[in-house]
Amino acid sequence: MLDFKKIKMKKMKNIIIGLIAAFLVFGCTDLDEELNDSINSSDSSVSASDLLIGAYSSLRELQHEQDLLPAYVHSSDELIPPTRGGDWDDAGLWRDHHLHGWTNTHAHIDKTWRDLNSRAFNAQQVLCNGDGSASEIAQATFLRTFLDFFTMDLFGVVPRRACGEDLLLPPTEQLQRIEAVDVFISELEAVFNDLPSSGTPDVATQNAARMLLAKLYLNRAVYKATGADGGALEGPYSFEAADMTAVINNVNDLAGYTLEDEYFSSFISANSETSSEIIFVSQNELGGATGRINNRWHMSMHYNQQPSGWNGFVATVELYNLFEDSDVRKSSAVPGISDQFGYNAGFLIGQQSGPVDGGLVFEDLKDRQQGPLVFTEDVNLFNSNETRGIRVVKYTPNPTFTVENNSLQFANDNAPGNDYVFFRYADARLMKAEAILRGGTDTGGETALDIVNELRMMRNATALPAVTESDILDERSRELYWEGWRRNDQIRFGTFLGTWQEKGSASTAKSLLMPIPAEAISTNPNLIQNPGY
Repeated sequence: MLDFKKIKMKKMKNIIIGLIAAFLVFGCTDLDEELNDSINSSDSSVSASDLLIGAYSSLRELQHEQDLLPAYVHSSDELIPPTRGGDWDDAGLWRDHHLHGWTNTHAHIDKTWRDLNSRAFNAQQVLCNGDGSASEIAQATFLRTFLDFFTMDLFGVVPRRACGEDLLLPPTEQLQRIEAVDVFISELEAVFNDLPSSGTPDVATQNAARMLLAKLYLNRAVYKATGADGGALEGPYSFEAADMTAVINNVNDLAGYTLEDEYFSSFISANSETSSEIIFVSQNELGGATGRINNRWHMSMHYNQQPSGWNGFVATVELYNLFEDSDVRKSSAVPGISDQFGYNAGFLIGQQSGPVDGGLVFEDLKDRQQGPLVFTEDVNLFNSNETRGIRVVKYTPNPTFTVENNSLQFANDNAPGNDYVFFRYADARLMKAEAILRGGTDTGGETALDIVNELRMMRNATALPAVTESDILDERSRELYWEGWRRNDQIRFGTFLGTWQEKGSASTAKSLLMPIPAEAISTNPNLIQNPGY
């Protein structure tokens, strides 16, 4: 049973850093004199410690529903963003993700580029400040590399500024992914011993670095498969045994983590305090400083459920059909949610029920036209009514509620305490299984089948008799659905350009990279647009 009383209020000093994101990333024609036209460390009035706090806090923007989620999940075989009459049309922006129809003026892609680059710059401010301790410099290096990893993975190029560089000019360095992956590995390994050996999951520890190194080594062959024009090449990829062994060694060195008995404890309001799996998060403070983590339940739930949702995104039938009914990842009761509000965590399908008129007696819910609120597998990307589509509730609302106006109300629904999970141990274990299958050596003698079946038994799923690459990809989807890794996984396994529910046509290789926003190129002529855009 999950203990929802075990909530430790987390404290994080928040500061306002007077840096304009678009200016920092692209260059700008107007600059406050106090910046002195450069990244200057000698006369900074802000300490490295304060800058590092700001760099950590700025990660919260990546929780936005228009950021990493559409880039990594909307574009995959796990999620459909249906238009429902006039709802969720937004000039086709959501459909573009599902159909790989991006352009270089896509608003979400522009936001993601700006957010990743400006937050990497925030981390670099620590490195350029001049008064940081070895640990602060190491943590800032991790944060910059972590953010640049996503930029490299999505766009294939990473613009960087050196300390002392003129901010009135565009960034001079444009790291291409074929070289960036090696640079990132070198940077992390250089500062590894200066990172904290342990700490809370909102801090860049050595374990967080091990996870990022494992990601880099696991995908290194993908990034090296780059054409002369800078475009990404479609697999199959040539995975080096040494890289796969490096994945295994980094996972083996993770200290203090175990697979969680309660799967959804990694996504509740007190997840960083209750889950034994969480390695690195973007921190949210219950009732305090928080990102938009509440979009993870609002975006899928119906208006007449509690808390009232936005009635948006749904799971593909391919994702839903991966699960056995016994698998706890498919559906699990969550105390304070299921008993009070009538739905489980996981997938919601069929007739929905909940408390009506402020009561605790459940009744069948209705849609806004007073018809039965029945979620169905059938959905249409362009034209769906408000009940079509399988809903997903993975991160769960804070179950502490108050009774107001004779109805139940969630407390702190606009400032929930669920930390946003970037890295967790189950992901690490599945990376190790994949690396073994791809030719890596584990000195402990574990097999890929051992690892996958250990996880499946924990999730109450039937053990597999054997394991293939396809099995690993499916298991990663079962374990990590809607967590933000599916695009990365599908590209590595060669399925990202294919077809799935409501995506009837295969994509071309250009979709392996997103377009660099037109705004970025117009202000940084050193950037070259990705092929096909």
